[in-house]
Amino acid sequence: MMFKNIHEKSYLPKMFIAAAILGSIYVSGYLMFTSADNILPLFKPYKVNGDPVRNILILSCMSIYFLRLLFTLFVFFQRKLYWGEAFVIANIMPWIFPFIAYESGNYTGSIGWIEIVGILLFFTGSFLNTASEYFRFSWKQKKENAGHLYTGGLFKYTRHTNYFGDIVLFAGLAAVAHQIQLLIIPIAMALFFIIIIIPLKENYLKDKYGNEYICYAANTKMLIPFIF
Repeated sequence: MMFKNIHEKSYLPKMFIAAAILGSIYVSGYLMFTSADNILPLFKPYKVNGDPVRNILILSCMSIYFLRLLFTLFVFFQRKLYWGEAFVIANIMPWIFPFIAYESGNYTGSIGWIEIVGILLFFTGSFLNTASEYFRFSWKQKKENAGHLYTGGLFKYTRHTNYFGDIVLFAGLAAVAHQIQLLIIPIAMALFFIIIIIPLKENYLKDKYGNEYICYAANTKMLIPFIF
């Protein structure tokens, strides 16, 4: 990720990311809801035969994620998005949804408490991500806040609440799919954030806000509220 203080709409790379993820959601739905007789030969080995209600829940969660993504990309995301970033995201994220859909078919049981917990986690993570971005965006629209660091709202509890929200929502999707191995997705995401993304972003924020950010970081957890 290239964190630079350059504001630009960057519509084309954003549209590229959105199209890639929308395509992956379409493929997921195709695998879950197309009958075995009508599915293309290329996709037959990956046909999902899971519980229909679970399939509906998973596709609904994916659709909600996509709508949130559109809002984040085209409204909240103010800095320039580079094509290199877009290609990385578009070559990683679109594989996740079909993988979740395919793995969900390995469990044919009906919806139970695990799936209910998963739905709650998904919506909790979605709220953490979207609400944190919304309140920061609204705060930054006020002229008196120009050049200052936003530390209110959900960012009082962690410096990277939006990233924590992504981890929680994908853990929720793993639970909705009823597949423990899918927890590799939020775990890998957490490691990616901690090892690569957060250090890059924090160096950028230190350069931009100086002591304001240093003091904030010294008194606020990095990723998980009250823990880490």
